[in-house]
Amino acid sequence: MTSETIEAPQASKFRPTLRDMVMLDIPFSAKAAPEGNQVALLTRTTNWNDNQYERLCYIHDSTGGVTTPLTRTGYVSQMEWLDKDTLILLWTGPDYDDKPQVWLHERLLGQAWQVTHHKTGVDWFAPFAGGVLFLASHPEREKRKPRTSRFGRYTHFEHDDSASALYYIGFEELRQFQAQIRAATEDEAEKLTLPVIELSRLLPQPLSIRKVIPSPAGDVIYLNCWPRDDLVYYHETSSYAIRLDAPAALAEYLRREREKQAAKAPTAKATDEDQEENDKDEGEETKADVSYMGELIKLPLPRDATITEVSPDGCQLLLSYQARDNKMYTQTDLWTVDAATACQAPDVETFLAAMHNISAALDEEVMDVYWTSAGIIGSYVDSTRIRLARFDAGGQVSPLDLGDLYAAWAGFNVSKSGRLAFIGANTHAYPDAYIMDLSPDGLPGQIRKISDFGRTVADWDLGTAETIRWTSKDGVEIEGVLRKPSNFDPQKKYPLVFIVHGGPSWFSPEYLFCDDNWGYYPAAQFLHKEFLVVEPNYRGSVGRGQAFMELNVDNLGVGDLWDVESAIDHLDQLGWIDTERVGCMGWSQGGYISAFAGLHSKRFKAVSVGAGISDWYTYHISNDIPSFTLDYLSSSPFRDRERYLKTSPISNLADASTPMLIQHGSEDHRVPLSNALELYRGLQEMGVPVELFIFPGMGHPITRPRENHAILHQNLTWFSHYLLGEELQLE
Repeated sequence: MTSETIEAPQASKFRPTLRDMVMLDIPFSAKAAPEGNQVALLTRTTNWNDNQYERLCYIHDSTGGVTTPLTRTGYVSQMEWLDKDTLILLWTGPDYDDKPQVWLHERLLGQAWQVTHHKTGVDWFAPFAGGVLFLASHPEREKRKPRTSRFGRYTHFEHDDSASALYYIGFEELRQFQAQIRAATEDEAEKLTLPVIELSRLLPQPLSIRKVIPSPAGDVIYLNCWPRDDLVYYHETSSYAIRLDAPAALAEYLRREREKQAAKAPTAKATDEDQEENDKDEGEETKADVSYMGELIKLPLPRDATITEVSPDGCQLLLSYQARDNKMYTQTDLWTVDAATACQAPDVETFLAAMHNISAALDEEVMDVYWTSAGIIGSYVDSTRIRLARFDAGGQVSPLDLGDLYAAWAGFNVSKSGRLAFIGANTHAYPDAYIMDLSPDGLPGQIRKISDFGRTVADWDLGTAETIRWTSKDGVEIEGVLRKPSNFDPQKKYPLVFIVHGGPSWFSPEYLFCDDNWGYYPAAQFLHKEFLVVEPNYRGSVGRGQAFMELNVDNLGVGDLWDVESAIDHLDQLGWIDTERVGCMGWSQGGYISAFAGLHSKRFKAVSVGAGISDWYTYHISNDIPSFTLDYLSSSPFRDRERYLKTSPISNLADASTPMLIQHGSEDHRVPLSNALELYRGLQEMGVPVELFIFPGMGHPITRPRENHAILHQNLTWFSHYLLGEELQLE
């Protein structure tokens, strides 16, 4: 019997296959128009034939309750309302060589208007001052032509300048340009200038622009930047304000370009060398020449503070800042500061004195946040759920009453008029889109469901989910999500598998359906085979406060194993499990914990390691964010190797015996493939059953449907073989 073949259920509910899970349509975000009744929905759908996921945009009219598709192919990565019936999308066409560009859907009718034609594609955009700001790679800097022409192609590791650039394009100016293009001859068209200005030329040098926050007042743009693109620079954030009149700056740029074109007009006396020099100088203005674009102000923010939002009137800034220290496990609080004070502060001390902490009372990491007419609304993890709350200037945190619903993902949206749109879920509801109007003081109104994705799984057998708690080896209370078969019998002993989340600063939610289920670990299919599934929120997870988040510092793996093994003890005491049939699996940090469990414990019959760390030393020297180990292990392996050995799965290789499945992307830079190879070679040497599957072209996440199907299949058949005795058919 293969892993896809499941005996017919006695109940009437349908038992989905692994491919059914991969093919599910999943709502990812919803955004209400600033006024009116339109809501845009972003949904992931699966194109099995082309082996890619697509993100499609739908428009819901909450007056008539009608939902219609706005896009039918391709990938929408961002959507923003310009007004009540005009939506802007960042859309990538269905062809693999298509680049994401900004498209304008006016009155949500007819053919979309392509606003950008940027050679390298667009990374992000925002409506601003009669046009759009957009982030993209500068085509010439990305090519690095001067270097290539002399030395060929190479990368100066962690020292190459960023190619990121910030641009502004005006809608009306673009309309005029396109009208001129249509009326021009070929020679005339070549002399016309696209109405786009690169605002990042105001910066003192090329910087990696990480986030752009435009003021709703349309007169200031705030930037958070790193010295370069590499993650090793994330502690070196610098922030700037650009004061500008964007339409006036664009008009001046176009005037200057017209003058250049006139000056370049060929004359009888002009030589070929003169013309070549003019071509070379085109667009190469000095810093003094670009001052017309705006005034650049460097803001003296404290180390690692970043600008997050701007108040609706543009008078205040919202910052994210770790006051205690800048460790990866330290929670970030929300702070407010007067915008004028921020721009005038002479030094860090003055800036700090003007800041006010408004989230200290929460003791949780605030994730997404919006500053709207209804106040500051943010999301955070509370135990095994995501909640939304309102934060006021006095530091009061007021959770929003969403009934029995919780945010399915951290993302949500609040329109200018105070309409909250979110994807909601719980222990019995599949993720769907909901809207709710907030009063000016943030009080919630009636919740309305505006999608029905759950109808697909209405008759599916997905088991049950509940939060459980147990005591770990050192007395710490641990939480987790227990998934049971629909026909659970407390008098029966079940095989048990753990699905361990990544992070470590993340969590497993108490929802009927979560993202691991359709791409990595087949929880529903395990339940159909009458397993119990536990998703532990081990020490270091979010949702339990700051103290819990740092319980794994200098104790990685060791404390995690306490938490997992004590769950086995807890369920054994209840009489629900067969302790001889226990498995563990997980991706990223979950893969590391699974590897540690398989090599440092004899209580697991089999494990699966997805993109996991095998050796902290190997990880430290090869990954793209080495500060992870410096923070969590408190030292460099070049100075203190002992702690790295103690907490590495591979350190107990000589005693290995647990069969191990390893899955890894070939282009993973977060947890490089060397970790998988080291673990595979080591287990082979020890004669332990091990299989390694490498997914070409994949990074840390696996982002293609057929590959996700393979991972689900491999995990289901691996544990079905070692815990149930079924035939092992990995391919």
